[in-house]
Amino acid sequence: MKNLDMRERLATIAVLVWLVCDFLTTVGSVVTASTTGREAATIFSAAELQNMDRFSTVASLLYMLAFLVSAICVGRWIYRANANAHTLSDAMIISPGWSVGWYFIPIASLFKPFQAMRETWQVSACPSDPYSAPVPAVMRIWWGLWVASTILSNVSSRISFNTMSFHEAWLVAWLEIITFVLDVPLVIALIILMRRLTANQRAVVDTRIFE
Repeated sequence: MKNLDMRERLATIAVLVWLVCDFLTTVGSVVTASTTGREAATIFSAAELQNMDRFSTVASLLYMLAFLVSAICVGRWIYRANANAHTLSDAMIISPGWSVGWYFIPIASLFKPFQAMRETWQVSACPSDPYSAPVPAVMRIWWGLWVASTILSNVSSRISFNTMSFHEAWLVAWLEIITFVLDVPLVIALIILMRRLTANQRAVVDTRIFE
């Protein structure tokens, strides 16, 4: 069983950086909406429009990079936490690979990753009787926010793929704002969840050492 502390710290830093980039992307969406339409040319100079477009582009690139890094860091933590849980109890059903892999499977990604996290939590909290360990509210909050944020992000991305009208640009901007509002408590819930689960596994190891 390997220590989770370093992976938990890296994942925490990564998701916080991602949240900052998420905010910049949200601002970029508002900027894009503000510069869409014929009226924009009469309000802003050509140089201002160019700078705004550059800001939106850079913000989007930073967001994608930060999302990729945070996905890798959190994925590594999820994998190791699940692998550790497998060493603690035979009650585990979902493998370490699938605890991450289910996030990429359509439809199943709406519930299987939560099942994997729930198993990992219960085994880590009470290896001798996992099913007696309650699922914490923070885990349900994290998953509900993740699903809602993912759906809104997908809708926003689909609209923005095409050339947007003034109204569509503002629709995307508002979707991005709502998504960011959800992402703040999402990140907080995830960090709390990672810290508590990491602490649970550390406590199990310490208990076995002193037995």
